[in-house]
Amino acid sequence: MNEAIPTGGKVITTEDKVRLVEGDRAYNYYDMRPGVIGKINDWAQPNISKGQNSSTPVEEWDNYWFDFQHDDGTRALLDGSRICSIGYATRKGWVK
Repeated sequence: MNEAIPTGGKVITTEDKVRLVEGDRAYNYYDMRPGVIGKINDWAQPNISKGQNSSTPVEEWDNYWFDFQHDDGTRALLDGSRICSIGYATRKGWVK
């Protein structure tokens, strides 16, 4: 997990409320595979973990779509509500 968030950098808030940036490891529980957050795109959307929804002004949306590179070489286009931290996935028994 990247503790030092780059100035102006986009942050992904995972389902378990961990803040991650490009290059951080995470677990895609949608596909049940670990990997790395790749390029974070400019497609903002509501951050459900912060109580945002479609009624929240677009300027306040702070969740983004990003490329997720699985350890097995496959890729997925995800957002923060589809990933969790590796630590959380390990505690759940999803990652050995």
